[in-house]
Amino acid sequence: QASVSGTASGTIANVATISTPPGTTDTTPGNNTGTATITVGLVADLAMAKTASTATPSAGGTLTFTLVLTNAGPSTATSATFADTLPTGLGTLTNVTSAVGGGASTGSFNITSSALSGTVTLPPGGTITVTFRASVSGTASGTIANVATISTPPGTTDTTPGNNTGTSTITVGLVADLSLTKVASNATPNAGGTLTYSLVLTNAGPSTATSATFAD
Repeated sequence: QASVSGTASGTIANVATISTPPGTTDTTPGNNTGTATITVGLVADLAMAKTASTATPSAGGTLTFTLVLTNAGPSTATSATFADTLPTGLGTLTNVTSAVGGGASTGSFNITSSALSGTVTLPPGGTITVTFRASVSGTASGTIANVATISTPPGTTDTTPGNNTGTSTITVGLVADLSLTKVASNATPNAGGTLTYSLVLTNAGPSTATSATFAD
């Protein structure tokens, strides 16, 4: 029995030989060697973790998301892919930065206003941190879950695929600019007379003010 190195890859030929003892002639020496050739399957435990700079952003505001991509090995994951598509309520993805550690490296990134994806190479123990800013829609409300994933390259088996997804859940705080103006139909009414008052209620947003109250 032999162990396969965690850093092994590709095709490996293992050769064994047999030799005659002194004084003995081998009539067919060409069959004295046996070779077993194996192709090593790559194995990596990739993981994705995702956090938000605030769990309670305001509608119309911004926040920063951080993705942490790791590989617990044993093989190097060459040209692994990751992706993060913003859900409804979030948009205008900007300010993308990345930092590497443990021998990891980044390839090409594809960036749009609402999605980020790319390729990375993660050796065992390698780490890549990606950060970006996202705007919160003025009409957003409630709870929003933002999901990012990492996938092994073809030919590599992920031993723990359950940790390939990172989710950051935020609760959007509503923001509204309510105002009220009041005018009288006559600024100089007579004693014993009547006049009309008009109230104008407005909302400059960005959120809808549901069940707001007024009093006079």
